[in-house]
Amino acid sequence: MIKIVTISPEYPEAVSFATSAVATGVKVAIGHTAATSEQIDHVVTAGASLSTHLGNGSHATLPRHHNYIWDQLSDHRLCATVIADGHHLPNNLLNVFQKIKRRKMMIVSDSVTLAGMPAGDYQTEVGGYVTLTDTGILHLKGNPKIFAGSAQHMLHGINCLVNRKICTLSEAIEKASILPSAFMGLGEKKGMKVGALADIVVMNRSDEGLCVVETYKKGIQVYKRTL
Repeated sequence: MIKIVTISPEYPEAVSFATSAVATGVKVAIGHTAATSEQIDHVVTAGASLSTHLGNGSHATLPRHHNYIWDQLSDHRLCATVIADGHHLPNNLLNVFQKIKRRKMMIVSDSVTLAGMPAGDYQTEVGGYVTLTDTGILHLKGNPKIFAGSAQHMLHGINCLVNRKICTLSEAIEKASILPSAFMGLGEKKGMKVGALADIVVMNRSDEGLCVVETYKKGIQVYKRTL
């Protein structure tokens, strides 16, 4: 049932674990780590192929040259997911990631259970006491500098990439759909033709970006936007 797992390469068992996991078809990612360049190289050589929300889940202060973000960014063997919610990563960093990774850069929501909830203070099982702001930032209560996950959805990430001119609309959509599917080896019948999966999302485009109008699952309407 497990298809992908994130590990921290500094642990002694990381290489043997990555080797065993990859051998069973599980994708191994790197994240929430303090690993050295050598440790990252060893686990990638063992089969790790992805960076989990690159640039986040990291220390607030890092050495300017020798650090695990540069190591993962520069390794052509690694794809990367990024949290493109407009809060987790600044535009200049997203631009650099896009210029280097290109079609190896995908977006992930990192959304937690508070996504879609009104602003306020909450208690969660994972983050403890957290605050969701009016602007959509989710941080530890009393500490705005430490994020507690994201409260935004994937479409928000697509719109952020386009509105901030990180990439084109078609590229942003690919980063949220086709590229992750290809990375995980998930084949789907393509196109609007007989025999293709009738999973369809109907969207409108405005000055602010795309918005969902209707959603169909296996040909059955499961959502319709009300004005």
